[in-house]
Amino acid sequence: MKNRFLKKLVCLTLCFCIVGMTGCVGNLPADIIPDPSTSTTTATTTTTTTTATTTTTTTTTTTTETTTASTTSTGTTATASSEESESKSSTKITTKKTTTTTTRDPHEYDPSIVKYLALTFDDGPSSSATNRILDTLEKHGAKATFFVVGNRVDRYAGTVKRASNLGCEIASHTWSHKNLTKLTAQEISNEIGQSTIKIASVTGKPVSLVRPPEGALNDLVKQTVKYPLIMWSVDSRDWKNRNAKKNYDAVVNTVRDGDIILMHDLYNETADAVEKIIPDLMARGYKFVTVTELMEIRGITMKPGKRYSQARP
Repeated sequence: MKNRFLKKLVCLTLCFCIVGMTGCVGNLPADIIPDPSTSTTTATTTTTTTTATTTTTTTTTTTTETTTASTTSTGTTATASSEESESKSSTKITTKKTTTTTTRDPHEYDPSIVKYLALTFDDGPSSSATNRILDTLEKHGAKATFFVVGNRVDRYAGTVKRASNLGCEIASHTWSHKNLTKLTAQEISNEIGQSTIKIASVTGKPVSLVRPPEGALNDLVKQTVKYPLIMWSVDSRDWKNRNAKKNYDAVVNTVRDGDIILMHDLYNETADAVEKIIPDLMARGYKFVTVTELMEIRGITMKPGKRYSQARP
């Protein structure tokens, strides 16, 4: 019985305590009691914080994109710079090739050139005219064939050597410029033999061509002369004109690919004409070579006692 009583007493006591605490809560200060509006404010703050974070993230993303664009722009600039360098490098290579083409040996045959001429001079050598002609040939990298008179070689030996050293061809125009058709076989042989021996003694090179004075030929001459007989296809008639312009016109207005041109290196008017003839015809695509070279280029094998006046294609 006593135990039951105690239990009831404890229960009553707890009830009174609970009721008392409820009354105390009602008397607490307002700032201690949780306010629902405070919870709302807290939520709003949280939301604001979240928004700020989002904004920050967006800004960071924008910055990253800007940086990427800058990087891309830099890469593009580098590529353009690289392409420009390559373009400059390519230009340099092209310049080197043009320079190499222009510094090539002018005496070398050029397959791209299809027009060739053999400029020939008779009756020399002489002091003034021959050397002026050689000056022009040397200046333009051209060559010619000189049919010299044997009995003049000693007197102008230096000029003959100069012509030979420039790559020109020194051939025979007989010893004393006699009309071979009016001579005996022995006289013909003497005229040719004396001249070829003298020429070779000065140049150190054997003679391989003969031009008969006045172009005069007959069967006896053809049978007696043991060299190819070189004639011409263009006659400047400079020996008669004695005029630079007429000499020039006679050649430039009639010349064709493969022609052999006849002039004489005794007259200054001829040297005057040559100073214009060579550069003007070179500008038209002609190349000046010796008679022997012209025949070789055109595949012509010259034979002793045979007459040759041109080597057209």
